[in-house]
Amino acid sequence: MKRVMASIVAVAAVAVLALATPAQAAEEQDNHISKLVRGWTNIATFWIEIPKQIYVVSQQRDAGAGILFGPMKGLGFAIARLGAGLYEGGLFFLPKYEAIMDPPVVWPFEEAGTLASK
Repeated sequence: MKRVMASIVAVAAVAVLALATPAQAAEEQDNHISKLVRGWTNIATFWIEIPKQIYVVSQQRDAGAGILFGPMKGLGFAIARLGAGLYEGGLFFLPKYEAIMDPPVVWPFEEAGTLASK
């Protein structure tokens, strides 16, 4: 039984990795699969917003502000990204396929000119 479960998990992991596309490719093909993958990605990586916002605030102001305000800002963005992931991952079959967060995933640090840098 453990082998069967391990095989199922392995196949699911390969399927998620095969469907995962870079952010630019996801913008080109907005469909229910890209919405599902984007939702799962945001659910899995929402916590990265906390160290990301520490970095972003440190770059915008100084290191002290990054240490003080970055975790609070990151927690807010993490909650928003988790909510977006739950919405997009759970309701991927609904026809609104464009991302509800900008950037659609957490890691484009150099493109943090919209939601992440405000």
